[in-house]
Amino acid sequence: MACNERGMALVSVMLILTVLLTLAHVLTEKVWQSTRQAADAANREQLFWAAQAGIEAARQQLSASYASSAGWQNFLMSAVSRAYPTTPAWVSEVNGQTVEIYLRDNPDGDGDVRSDNDLKIFVLARAHGRRGAEVVMESLCGFDSSTAGRQGQADLSTNAAGTGLSELPVSTYHIAD
Repeated sequence: MACNERGMALVSVMLILTVLLTLAHVLTEKVWQSTRQAADAANREQLFWAAQAGIEAARQQLSASYASSAGWQNFLMSAVSRAYPTTPAWVSEVNGQTVEIYLRDNPDGDGDVRSDNDLKIFVLARAHGRRGAEVVMESLCGFDSSTAGRQGQADLSTNAAGTGLSELPVSTYHIAD
């Protein structure tokens, strides 16, 4: 009888070790998964702020280049109605994150997506991160028409005070569509 009990003790110890190792493996996987989720959340937040910075940089670029781009017409040459072009207007780097900027005309009633007539344009920022993470942010940007002093379809390159539009800041508008 003593011989049979010795074998049973070995089997019992092996079963207990197997259960403990399985629990340790499960706990390790949970910790790794939690760590990855926290890193992914931090990456998404970083991408969000990079896309926001891309929108702000686009506002400055649009303000500075209004006159030299023929009223943003150079940016809208390849635009398609209600869709963004396949190639970005420009690509910038924000804290190591690649941010692509796409531009398209807003539905301003003229039926021509290649020219702007209301001093507003849609800006889309797409920030790419690690492991395929991506944040896409869209904003309606443009000159405030009351500040610009537009009079019908008059010369949009200057406002009522004779100041060039490129000297005015580009505003951001709430997107309603």
